[in-house]
Amino acid sequence: MIEIGKRQTLTMVRKMDFGVYLADTSDLDRSKEDEVLLPRKEVPKDLMVMDPIDVFIYRDSSDRLIATVRDPLIHVGECAVLKVKENGKIGAFLDWGLEKDLLLPYREQKGVVNAGDEVCVRCYVDRSNRLSASMWITEDEKKAGRYEKNADVLLTILKNHMGYLSLNDKSSPEDIKKMTGMSKNDFKKSVGNLFKKRIIKIEEDGISLLK
Repeated sequence: MIEIGKRQTLTMVRKMDFGVYLADTSDLDRSKEDEVLLPRKEVPKDLMVMDPIDVFIYRDSSDRLIATVRDPLIHVGECAVLKVKENGKIGAFLDWGLEKDLLLPYREQKGVVNAGDEVCVRCYVDRSNRLSASMWITEDEKKAGRYEKNADVLLTILKNHMGYLSLNDKSSPEDIKKMTGMSKNDFKKSVGNLFKKRIIKIEEDGISLLK
């Protein structure tokens, strides 16, 4: 079963010019409607039919389920500190590291929210099966989620990627943003902080957690 707002391992079942379709092959009753697209620009070059791949599921700007290899700063059921990009007619839009911003509806806001603010939010699935954010969260939810700044965010991403990221200070800002949702400057600061604490080691082609 494909679950929105979560990372899961799916199988590549069909290849098209514009990308590949993924499915949960353990679901024997699945149909083409139970498949999700991974856009061509995110498909690993060596991915073959029936290969597994770890992806995050959300909705694109056309409201279709879509897969991405990128890991956003927040998953459904978690809490994190996210930056407000802009306000719109239905709420504020938050930067969570993916192409489509995360909506924070006006009814889910506490106080006045402006562009540039950093707000602590919880990610949830609304009644229309869309991912949204809410500022109405409990202290227990904060402790259980990703209520973190950049150093802690990078550490969480490393743990989610088996302790290794193929990024370093020579990586392009675009690659860093794609994999971590961070600017290159924030990434370098976080790497330096984790290195000083002897949490990571810097390798030739990336960074890895120290055991």
